[in-house]
Amino acid sequence: MDVVLNTERKPVTTHPVVLIAGDGWCLKEDFASFLALGIPHDVYAIGRSINLFETVDHWGNVDCGESIWWAEHLPDKWRTVPQRHTLGAMRGFDFDWSIPQSDYDMEDILWHGSTALFCVYTALAMGYRRVVLAGCPMDSGGHWYHPGIKGPRWTGESYRAWLDFKQLPEAERVRSMSGYTKIILGEPDAPWLSDRQK
Repeated sequence: MDVVLNTERKPVTTHPVVLIAGDGWCLKEDFASFLALGIPHDVYAIGRSINLFETVDHWGNVDCGESIWWAEHLPDKWRTVPQRHTLGAMRGFDFDWSIPQSDYDMEDILWHGSTALFCVYTALAMGYRRVVLAGCPMDSGGHWYHPGIKGPRWTGESYRAWLDFKQLPEAERVRSMSGYTKIILGEPDAPWLSDRQK
């Protein structure tokens, strides 16, 4: 599955490595473990994870209409607003992506696999050589901002979307710090992160 950027302006990237930060319960621990590797990186935040970072380069959300308020009211603690990405043209977002040939009936559901998988596809399309997932375990352990409350309940199609992605050559450029995405994609280490020419 490919994603296509429909916006004339192109996203700006700084480093060849990007950390995609989800809202999973393990985000803080994952981020600390990633920082210990000492690799310069951009940050691509999802949802509320944006509140945990001093610098955010990108922000993604595929909850469509429900995310417009978020896109228009991101925390203003940065000098520049992070570049905002979503599927389809939406008010408040900077970059409109589409899926020319989806494996799913998009009238039934716009996206499978979580916003994290959307961010993976768009990060690869932006040219990042290494993509690391933090706080994206794809389990029902809950969110970092509501400790002790379980959920969400992922569908079989969501896991299938990740397994389908794993079959692509580009999947070698993506790893995860935790959970089922770590089981599917593998865990990042310093040699893999340093070998950014592949």
